[in-house]
Amino acid sequence: MHLTRAQLSWICYDMANAAFALIVRTVYAPLFFKDYSAAGMNPTLATSIWGYVSAGAGLAAGLLAPWLGSIADANAGRKRFLAAFLGIGVAATLALCFTGRGDAGLMLIFYFTALVAYMGSNSFYDALLPDIASRGSSDKLSSLSYAWGYVGGVIPFLVCLGVSLLLKDAVTAAIRFAFVAAAAWWIALAIPMFRFVKERKRKEVRRASALDGFRKLWRTACEIRQHRDAALFLVAYFLYIDGVGTILMMAAPISVDIGIPQGWLLLTILALQFLAFPFTILYGALAKQYGARKMLYAAIGVYILIAVLVGLIPLFDTPGAKWALFLTAAFLIGTSQGGIQSLSRSFFTRLIPAGQAAEFFGFYNIFGKFTTILGPLLVGLAGWLFGYSEIGIALLGIPFLLGGFLLGKVRLPAERKGTAHG
Repeated sequence: MHLTRAQLSWICYDMANAAFALIVRTVYAPLFFKDYSAAGMNPTLATSIWGYVSAGAGLAAGLLAPWLGSIADANAGRKRFLAAFLGIGVAATLALCFTGRGDAGLMLIFYFTALVAYMGSNSFYDALLPDIASRGSSDKLSSLSYAWGYVGGVIPFLVCLGVSLLLKDAVTAAIRFAFVAAAAWWIALAIPMFRFVKERKRKEVRRASALDGFRKLWRTACEIRQHRDAALFLVAYFLYIDGVGTILMMAAPISVDIGIPQGWLLLTILALQFLAFPFTILYGALAKQYGARKMLYAAIGVYILIAVLVGLIPLFDTPGAKWALFLTAAFLIGTSQGGIQSLSRSFFTRLIPAGQAAEFFGFYNIFGKFTTILGPLLVGLAGWLFGYSEIGIALLGIPFLLGGFLLGKVRLPAERKGTAHG
């Protein structure tokens, strides 16, 4: 596939924000909170609070991004909104460096702001895909961006890992370096997109107010309700992809709770990135042979197994058994994380009416791609009720099963004619 300069620049932004996703959201921010900001706090309570804040950020982004997206579409301003979210996200990430021991509240405010900005920027980033790719080539470009996103996260993470090993006696200094590195990588690799990706302007562009944004959002919601299978898939997607995001987001806090050394955790997460690249490609190849729906079933099955393995951790007293269960679950995440995301997006493209990709993908993002709400709430609730956050991960098996069940009820256009299967 020959890529234009605009398409390469668009992929660069996926590599840019991957630094925040991996370095800040997945690894260093949870460790910084558990070991430093929340020093003296009950570990299970700290994990629960982290889950509630993460869920709140997902909800805020899910409500804010589509409303602003409606305004941006009308005013041809998607890049401007993306730039605003990028600036806020970078500033909030850097602000994490200025929080001290015991500053749990302040640290959570900065992290919440950075996470909402990250999720919001990604919604506008996705909305630029139709401007640089034809309907027939969007699937390939989307898959490439996912794959290269893993590479984009690994490069700065390796630097941060090296600094962590060098400064093993100054852990907080190494984490603050990681925040700076993630912010710098995020903004540096975003520059090509702002230079070379041209936003396609509509023939008739009118200024839209905040109220106009709400009206357009409501019209789009009503439109989606008329497309039964697209709406049903969005509900199924929300149920299972929310669990995927939760497991990734809560892995670091739970690893601290069960006593896994930070070095082991960092090396494990690094290994996952190398696993994810080939397995994402493998899922795509198998989908051609067996169908995307069957491979989504397989990925959901893997995640149910992951939830069960993590849920079994509190039943064991020895550190070795706990670590074995955790590392096995981590390996399984690496095999299916990219596959379930990329195939969900390509499956959804087959349900979208012609000419309405941007509007429908706006709701696709709301329903789960960048918002993680239900899972963190379950983890926080489990920690509060049972004293073990791991039980909350086990409870994710329920939405995974419901998501898989509803996925089976979705009919592709060819199936409605009785001529093919998904």
